[in-house]
Amino acid sequence: MSVRHARFAEQLLSVRPATRDLVTSILMDAWPNRAAVVDFGIDSRKHYEALYFPIREAEIMPKVLDAALGDGPKLTALVRDSENNPHKDVEFHTSRDLIPGRKSSRTAGTIGLDELRSSATKSRVADQEPVEKHDRGDRER
Repeated sequence: MSVRHARFAEQLLSVRPATRDLVTSILMDAWPNRAAVVDFGIDSRKHYEALYFPIREAEIMPKVLDAALGDGPKLTALVRDSENNPHKDVEFHTSRDLIPGRKSSRTAGTIGLDELRSSATKSRVADQEPVEKHDRGDRER
């Protein structure tokens, strides 16, 4: 076992459960659990493979991966800098990227509703109608 792989194994013991599950799943050629899939923004096989090869080669260490948990731009940067990543164009997004006040390049304040909706879905008329206030104080369309 090389020094790099020994450090890899040591670091694996000190990371969060979602990170540990992702790494051990990759090492066992298995799909990670739901928490790891969500926290690391694994939306497709392409995302999985972009992490798979650098992790197996100990190019991305567990602590570095753990620090990027829930941060799409950090995950994207990690895999794009990895020599063993076959998908250099992959971009990661996690649900935590949308939390207001988070220091991320894609915060909720910078993403519009049109961008969140799929391109195939037309905006509904009800979404564009003004909200009217009633005597009871309730709001209704």
